[in-house]
Amino acid sequence: MNNINLPEALQLMQYVGDAIGTLRDPQELFRTVTDKLRLIFSFDSAVIITIDRDRHHVSVFFEMLRFELPEHLRHQKRSIVGTWLERHLDDRTVTIATIARDIPSFGEENAPLLWTLHELGMRQIVLSPLRSGGQVIGFLCFVSKAEESWNESDKSLLAGVSSSIAIAVSNALAYEELRQREAETAMQLAINNALFTIKDRGAMLLTVCEQISRLIPCAFLGIRVVGEDGRFRIFDNFMREPGSSFAPFSPLEHLDMSPDDPIARESVEVLSRPGVYSGERFDDLCNEFRLVGMVRDRFGISSTIIVRLWELPGSRAGLIISGIGVALGEEELEMVRLIVPQLALALQNYMAFDEIDRLRRRVEGERTYLVEEIRQTHNFEEIVGNSAPLADVLRRVSLVAPTDATVLIEGETGTGKELIARAIHNLSPRKERVLVKVNCAALPAALIESELFGHEKGSFTGATERRIGKFELADGGSIFLDEIGELPLELQAKMLRVLQERELERIGGRQLIPVDVRVIAATNRDLEKEVSAGRFREDLYFRLNAFPLSLPPLRERRDDIPMLAMHFARKFAREFGKPLRSIRERDMRELASRDWKGNIRELSHSIEQAVIVSEGEMLDLSTVPSLRSEKGSLSEHHTLMTMEEFEEEMRSMERKLILDALDRAGGRVSGEGGAAELLRINAKTLYSRIDKLGIRKRYGAG
Repeated sequence: MNNINLPEALQLMQYVGDAIGTLRDPQELFRTVTDKLRLIFSFDSAVIITIDRDRHHVSVFFEMLRFELPEHLRHQKRSIVGTWLERHLDDRTVTIATIARDIPSFGEENAPLLWTLHELGMRQIVLSPLRSGGQVIGFLCFVSKAEESWNESDKSLLAGVSSSIAIAVSNALAYEELRQREAETAMQLAINNALFTIKDRGAMLLTVCEQISRLIPCAFLGIRVVGEDGRFRIFDNFMREPGSSFAPFSPLEHLDMSPDDPIARESVEVLSRPGVYSGERFDDLCNEFRLVGMVRDRFGISSTIIVRLWELPGSRAGLIISGIGVALGEEELEMVRLIVPQLALALQNYMAFDEIDRLRRRVEGERTYLVEEIRQTHNFEEIVGNSAPLADVLRRVSLVAPTDATVLIEGETGTGKELIARAIHNLSPRKERVLVKVNCAALPAALIESELFGHEKGSFTGATERRIGKFELADGGSIFLDEIGELPLELQAKMLRVLQERELERIGGRQLIPVDVRVIAATNRDLEKEVSAGRFREDLYFRLNAFPLSLPPLRERRDDIPMLAMHFARKFAREFGKPLRSIRERDMRELASRDWKGNIRELSHSIEQAVIVSEGEMLDLSTVPSLRSEKGSLSEHHTLMTMEEFEEEMRSMERKLILDALDRAGGRVSGEGGAAELLRINAKTLYSRIDKLGIRKRYGAG
């Protein structure tokens, strides 16, 4: 040890005091002080460790090492119960320890750090207690390769320096505790806000993950809710890859396993084992539950916290937080417990709302099909026209309706494919049973299989209840598959099996369910071309095409246009409470000469707009934008607007007309002189139109 004279000692004390008073960053402070101490004392590496309040664990507060510790010894927090350090927790003086002398009394197993230091060539440890408030809060430790001799003056000087360092450490710990509490409060507020403002459960839990990860070094978060039958009602998982944010994640899919697999089912009991699992305790948990062990081996999980959210009759839930390469402990558990009450309440609310929504959808679906079932129309009264092409179609409908043959209806958009399907059903022996309608183009690809064939409870994440598919619902009746050409290729094989074998299997089910269903399909695509392009199965096409029906476009049945125009004029006049007006002969000729790209639907929209805007004795078609833009004969070359453009222009004109009427009426809708009277339309109908068009009130009450 260097000979230290009094001026040097005083200089050192003053330097340390000045550094503590001027340097705010603890790491910078102790790095500066350590560099100064190295000029006075001989050592190779320096470490400041702190002791927690229960005096069971120590944490590395600051380190300046000249060697590399093995990964398993680099934990920032470790237990000191039963270790060589526990004997020094009440020290008041500096202790000089020779490593070789201390190791035999403990052995490698009980003192792995001392053993490793000795293997790295370190021979001496100096412990200088850091005292605050009458007790040791930590130690300033020197580690040396050589066994230096320390006299009493050296120890006294180090003890004096340690007193000043103890003040700085105490202040830093107090500041860190305050900062930690503020961070915990901020986390609670952010999570509370997410729980009660974000409606989507997945988005809400992603926010919870991000907030928790600000304080806890976690890489995985799982939510488990188990029902009375022991099956998962919620099995949500989120994981964060290094350098990225949390994202939904399915460990079962990665392990090629279903929630009903015995290995997954047994993991339900993990919820009954709340606590902190790391080290050997985590290994024991992995040995007891095979799924936990498989997740550890596949994804590198090193520690886990399991927290019970609730334990109720028929339902229990838990939160699982795991880390990769870190040892989660009791401090992290206490942080997680701060959010448990709010998280449990939010999840219970989500589940309650999901159940209410499920029941509402079921009731609405049942009502739709009951209304369809009690409908009294069993003929062609909804199909207007007497042209030869239409008569030929209706003749074929009459022939095929009494049979159970599969029918494929082909035709352009707006030609009335659904009306024909309904006519086939109403003229069949199945007319007393339900006609179930499915628009294959309107269903997301991920849901269409479940919609058509149903699923079992627990068959996939979110499948909390058994769902009856549309084919089962149509059992004994008919099913209308509109836009069949949009059916994903991977589902076409399953559809073919249902048509051939008249049986299906729900998603996640093992039982074959027989179904007696008459299939009516429709498409506006050329399925033969789709087959050639590889987008539609040839065998399914042949099965559907058992009895083809091709609907003519409106331009091929021009003789029906006058009858259709008057039909729609009567319909909308009755609907809007307006008088029935005739159509001028020249306007009728113009209607009959158009190409009608949108077919009957486009004609219907045009007449609807004319009924709304007409004020005289005759129906005013001059204000219909599509008619104004397309005059002349069929041979005239022009650019046709799309149906979307046509409908948008209709809405724009209708909105302008209503706004003009409101301006003239001073904002008054009903009553004498109101906009409804000016437009000769029922006031309730006008209110409905105003609401549909999103017209906002900008006048005083009237």
